[in-house]
Parts: sequence; structure tokens; C-alpha cells
Amino acid sequence: MLSRKRNSLTLLCLLLLCCQKVDLDTEPADEAETPEQSAVIVGTGMGSSQCPYTVTDIRSKELPAGEPVWVIGYMVGTARQTMNNAVFHPDADNQSNILLASDSLCTDTTGCIPVELSSAKWKRLLSVPMNTEHFGKCLLVKAIPSTYLKRKGLQNVSAGLWMDGFDISTVAPTEWGVVDI
Repeated sequence: MLSRKRNSLTLLCLLLLCCQKVDLDTEPADEAETPEQSAVIVGTGMGSSQCPYTVTDIRSKELPAGEPVWVIGYMVGTARQTMNNAVFHPDADNQSNILLASDSLCTDTTGCIPVELSSAKWKRLLSVPMNTEHFGKCLLVKAIPSTYLKRKGLQNVSAGLWMDGFDISTVAPTEWGVVDI
């Protein structure tokens, strides 16, 4: 009996020695932070997921500070440290932010808002270099309106949804309906 216990203990020690260290993601597993799978959009201008603000709304309206809102626009580029360094092509290597515009072909910083991507999760899910297939595509994002890169923009992203094939410029908001990925 003692030999059996000793063998079991030896086996346990060997198993523990063979284990590898695994670094776990240190970001909180908050369900509000997981990307959405679908959205019902019926219009714009209210900051909700059903009636998100547009890029023009963020640039022109005074919104309450600290409240996250939904915004819809096209990912058209990124800017390293300042809007003067904006890049409007999918070959960009900056992961710290994206530029959203109301027009998928925008190449002018005056028509864009910067969206800060502060966590590894949002850099992976939304940044230009990690999502080149979504460049110029529609994005619905939830974040806090604030000044970013000395311009009205968004910070603290908490949700996002790529809306490939969805064109806000040619479809009337009342006809948007349900968008699934």
C-alpha cells in the first residue's frame, strides 16, 4: 500500500514538472466587451445601437462626457501620434487607433474621427493591420466621445461589429433592418 502511494506521488510530481507556464489574458472577461454578432439598425442620430451616431454627429455635436455611445462609419485609416501623420491605406502598421469616416473613400482628416484602441483585444479586433480585409468597410462601435489626437473622437471602446456589405451611404436608414455576420 505504501509503495502504491509513493508511486502515485512520484507520478504527480512528474506531471507537475512537465506542465508549461501559460500566460492568461489579463483583460476582464466582461460580456459587454465581446464583439456583437448582429445589430438591428433603423436609423441614426441617437447614439444607441439601433440609431447610432454618425461620424458627422460626433464631429458636430456636443455630447455628454463619459457616456458610451454607438457610432457607425467606415474604417479608412490610422494616425500615428497626430492626425498630421494619417495614413489612408490598408498597409498601415499602426495599431493604436483607427480613423472612421462617413465616406468609405475618405482621404481627408477633416472628414474623420480618431478611435483609440487602447487594449490588446481591440487592437486585434479592430486595428488596420490586423483587419486589412475590413479596410473601407462599415463598422458599428461603442465608445466614449472625447478629445483624442486633439480632435473630437472616441476612446474606451467597449463593443464593435464589422458590417461588411453594409453601405450607409446608399441605403435609407429606415431600410437597414437586421444585419447579421
